[in-house]
Amino acid sequence: MRLYVIPILKDRWAYYCHSTLPTTSRLTKIVDWSSQKWENLDKAEPDSWKKKLYVKGTNVMNQLDYQEWFLKSIPAKEELQQPLNEVLVHHPSLLDPSLIHQHLEALLQYRIPYHRKYMWYSAYWVPIACTFVLVPLIPNIPLAYNLFRLYSHYKALKGAEHLQHLMSSTPTAVDSSSGEKERENEAKSSIHRSIFKYTQDMELDTLFNGARLSLKLNVAKNIAFPKELEQAYQPSSEKKRNAVPSHQQLASSLAQDIDGVLNQQHIKYLVDQLDVPGLETELSRARFQILKNIATERFANNK
Repeated sequence: MRLYVIPILKDRWAYYCHSTLPTTSRLTKIVDWSSQKWENLDKAEPDSWKKKLYVKGTNVMNQLDYQEWFLKSIPAKEELQQPLNEVLVHHPSLLDPSLIHQHLEALLQYRIPYHRKYMWYSAYWVPIACTFVLVPLIPNIPLAYNLFRLYSHYKALKGAEHLQHLMSSTPTAVDSSSGEKERENEAKSSIHRSIFKYTQDMELDTLFNGARLSLKLNVAKNIAFPKELEQAYQPSSEKKRNAVPSHQQLASSLAQDIDGVLNQQHIKYLVDQLDVPGLETELSRARFQILKNIATERFANNK
């Protein structure tokens, strides 16, 4: 199993899990089969109901948090035929392994209780959604959505717990009461004794160190968004509150190249060089959500 740490900005990263490990889970095999059938809908005629269903369904799925997609891609501990003894973590040299390790630990501390909580919420709504079966000739969309969210939270929870288990193999925990320098030294010492093997990826460095493509990442607070995006957040004459741009407005504005941000050309380059299936979709989703969150914090909350 390999993890990729790819900066979208200098202080915002995306994670991607590439696993070809055989699984013993029948549920996972069924879901993988269903996913292949779903992706086949994309090949349908543009005006067909299959294509329209695929486009709308994909838009809904893209609203799910990109970190949830990452955790879902990590195989559950119970699904593996044998335990892992090594996890390769590929990253560009501009990222410090100890910071990546600490960031992953903080992510798991937040995500595990979050997905456990909303997994049970989704389970509670399933019996209520089943009552829509009584309505004839209408697809039970509420039931399908709740089952999807129940499975999604379950997969993210099991993936997060497995990742935490793998990281807990580090003998020495970082003491939060220590000073910043002590925590950094303890994290570095722990990494060397962990099954997590952090490695600087040469293909990533060709992009982020400017060997082939010139990319100098910026921090979130210094991003210059397109003017039309800022205007889309401006309040109208009828409303005092700031407006909320539509999904189409956000997608159009954020799809543009923005200085200091990983763009679509860079993403396609990484996909070609790393030859990792699914990476383009995950990075594009992470890029959009990260930029959307930054823009919302900057413009929507700015009165």
